[in-house]
Amino acid sequence: MAPGTLTALLKELAGAPDLARDQAWGDALAAGALVGRFELVREVGRGGFGVVWEARDRELGRSVAFKAVRAGSRSELCEERLLREAEAAARLSHPNLVTLHDVGRAPEGAYLVMELLHGQTLADRLALGPVSPREAVRIATEVARGVAHAHAHGVIHRDLKPANVFICDDGRVKVLDFGMAHAFGRRRAEGGTSGYMAPEQAEGAPEDERTDVYALGIILHELLTGERPATGASPSGRAQLLEVPGAPALGGLVDRMLARRPVDRPRDGAAVLEPLAALARQLDSAPASAPGTVKRVRAGWQRLALLAAGSLVAGALLALGAAWWLRGRAPAEGPDGRITVAVADVANQTGDPELDGLSTLLITSLEQSRRLSVLTRVRMVDLLRQLGRPAVEVVDETVGRDLARSAGVRALVIATIRRFDQVYAMELKVLDPATSEYLFTLKEQGTGKASVPEMLDRLSEETRRRLRETRAEVEASRVQVASATTGSFAAYQHYFRGDQLKEAIRYEAAIEAYRQALAIDAEFTLAHYRIAYLGQFTGMEEAEQRREIDAALRGVGRVPERERLHIMAWKAHLDGRDEEAHRLYAQVVERYPQDKEAQFMAGDLYLHSGRPAEGLPFFERAAALDPGWEPGQMHVADCLAELGRTAELLQQATRWAERAPSASAFRALSQAHVLTGRPAEAVAASRRALDLDGTGHSRAQHAETLILAGRYAEAEALVRPFVGPERSSLERITAIPALASALAYQGRRREALEVIGRAPPQGKGMRHYGRLMQIELFMGGPPQPALAREARDLVRELPAEKSAHAAVMVALLGDAEGARAMLGPATTQVLRLQVEGAAAWRAGQVARALDVLRQAARVGAAKDAETHLLLGEVALLAGHHAEAAQAAGRLRLAPAGLWRSWGWPRALQVQALAYERMGDRTRARAAASELLGMWRHADDDLPWLAEARATAARLGAGG
Repeated sequence: MAPGTLTALLKELAGAPDLARDQAWGDALAAGALVGRFELVREVGRGGFGVVWEARDRELGRSVAFKAVRAGSRSELCEERLLREAEAAARLSHPNLVTLHDVGRAPEGAYLVMELLHGQTLADRLALGPVSPREAVRIATEVARGVAHAHAHGVIHRDLKPANVFICDDGRVKVLDFGMAHAFGRRRAEGGTSGYMAPEQAEGAPEDERTDVYALGIILHELLTGERPATGASPSGRAQLLEVPGAPALGGLVDRMLARRPVDRPRDGAAVLEPLAALARQLDSAPASAPGTVKRVRAGWQRLALLAAGSLVAGALLALGAAWWLRGRAPAEGPDGRITVAVADVANQTGDPELDGLSTLLITSLEQSRRLSVLTRVRMVDLLRQLGRPAVEVVDETVGRDLARSAGVRALVIATIRRFDQVYAMELKVLDPATSEYLFTLKEQGTGKASVPEMLDRLSEETRRRLRETRAEVEASRVQVASATTGSFAAYQHYFRGDQLKEAIRYEAAIEAYRQALAIDAEFTLAHYRIAYLGQFTGMEEAEQRREIDAALRGVGRVPERERLHIMAWKAHLDGRDEEAHRLYAQVVERYPQDKEAQFMAGDLYLHSGRPAEGLPFFERAAALDPGWEPGQMHVADCLAELGRTAELLQQATRWAERAPSASAFRALSQAHVLTGRPAEAVAASRRALDLDGTGHSRAQHAETLILAGRYAEAEALVRPFVGPERSSLERITAIPALASALAYQGRRREALEVIGRAPPQGKGMRHYGRLMQIELFMGGPPQPALAREARDLVRELPAEKSAHAAVMVALLGDAEGARAMLGPATTQVLRLQVEGAAAWRAGQVARALDVLRQAARVGAAKDAETHLLLGEVALLAGHHAEAAQAAGRLRLAPAGLWRSWGWPRALQVQALAYERMGDRTRARAAASELLGMWRHADDDLPWLAEARATAARLGAGG
């Protein structure tokens, strides 16, 4: 049955004239009569809202149950919630629920076509007396399975009773009419059947899944005793408990299911299943008990007194219901003195899709509170993923309650918006997830859609006051959501979609969505900021990033505190004021510790400033908040790699790839294998990453691992198709360095320089990105002071920490003083030692260079390839041949890239010479042969080529 079929029918019935609605089926229901394609055979029963016939489906050739529906209350049919629940009920599919095949409308009225069952209702079976405890538990378990399935899909039966439970001839148990009676017009106040109604139904209070649990408790009691429970003084309405042979806990379960207060019952059908399964196992291992052996015993007087007192208190609360409902109460504070709040998605019953994202606006307003800790929607989606529910698209009341309980949320906000012509009405309820009791409810209304933001503001402020904030505190930190975000719901929809794409790491698509928001509202501050921030990942030119952050800064006074801090921090970073940016991010992290993006950005700034040890704790907290979030896990791996903690990296990446196999996880695993000396495993992992997502990042990493494995031609073929001008900036930015590396490793430097010349500008301080890469290729040749000066000029606009890394390049190119001038207070000891070692080597100070580089090797990480290459060169000059061979050999594990494209060939030459001088011609020949094989297509003027050929000839090495 297509989605919407039942809803359309109900709406049609709701709009039909009263006379048509009251028209009886009359003579249309007769043996042999045709209704559509269904031929009626015989009447098989009558229910509360229809007559059931056995019928023949003439098209499909099967027997079905045909239910002619009686007309009900017209007003109830107009309730959107009921229509949605009816549609959901129509799509339920479970072995313990009767299958609804079709719905239709004949001139005489509406009808349902259902699975035809053979057997008897449970009501007919109970007319013969009770069943054995074992059979009672079996029947109740099958009913509970069907009910649990419906509850998991947000559907409540509301009229569970023996007449709606069917015992098939083969023993199967089916629940009938799940939601259908109410869908076809029975008013909510008329829901349920006397004798099976929960107290809240009888009193007209809100119903939920525990209403069905109560009715199932009565059915189970009747199965065991043959009678419904008697009323009395206990919370369950009874003065007697059940004593079941072989299963003493069964009476207690029935007692909990029949508790007067919903909070004292199992929360839903699924919560009943587990104890029933345990009881079934007990009964299977115990001697069989005959029907009627269950005893009813009176509770002790102490228990009765307590229960009676509870009943009186409950009655008093009901009598004072109106006053309590208006006044409300606040939940307990958490350990940090704040109340943790979650906001379910606003139920949009207006039919206007532009109002679908109101929950994020409400969250924005509520999180200004200093007394509340409000979960963002991103955080709620993260928690649902961790609970094994990654496919949830709508956080409704049922999903929200489950999430809130697991996350320790103290207050769940549930809101609904409706429209009546031009009048918009919002209802907001705040639920205590621990007790499932409503703390208070609020209502607001306004005229026209433009009134909705102000309604949200008023509801938010009143909610904060109800949750113990003073009026002064609310006034001090209030925001107007329209000015803080945008007054256009259409613009906000694009922004909301952009945030979802950003979370899915689809940055270019996210930027396009933010641009669509700005096309509607050019002053949308947050959209400008998002573009400025994401631009660093997509190859956006720095000038455009600056335009966007400046546009965001113009509206920074209107946005909430968190967003204001983010904007100011990113502006400081783009202006080269990273220490100020660090301070601002520290404020965000302290104020919003549950914000994984704030943790990530604080860490990211440290990592890319060359301070991975300071960045790692932030990334670890981000990964702990959302273990499945790829950027967090990926940057934990990057920090561990930068710090040389390779064993931890391999462990972390392996766990990540096993738990959440994604392209990012396998890229991290590939990196770990590289750093631990497993090139074959690295290639396999990077190949898996590329197969999973096909992105430029995965393609570039696979090319690098192929290069590390010596498969240069394969790497070249892999990335060459992605460097042309017809490709996106992001594809070119990732492919061009990889192709240049593959060419440079083969000694084809002229081609590599030409490819690098096609590189587009990339982000802050990288206008001359391509030229810097070109200069990097000359570091391994003879000193070139002119290139050293050019490199210094190109990196002037970089932050001090980043320009310090380029100082090694300048020193190797022969400008020692210029390199020293590039070092700043934040420069690491390893970088300082590398610069001094390179400068001493170029100046011919071999002994000093050897001493300095040995210090660098001791304090640095195993992956500091520059240190080991320089140490190999200098140790060879000093005659320490074994040390030279060992140091140069460590480059085999170094990450791939342009620096290594000349560093590794040079390391092979150092090894060949060192082994030759040690008298180990076998290993010397192997190193020389590998080098000539790599350079068989090298440029004739390549530095060291003649020396490499001479060494190979002297050793008798092929290539």
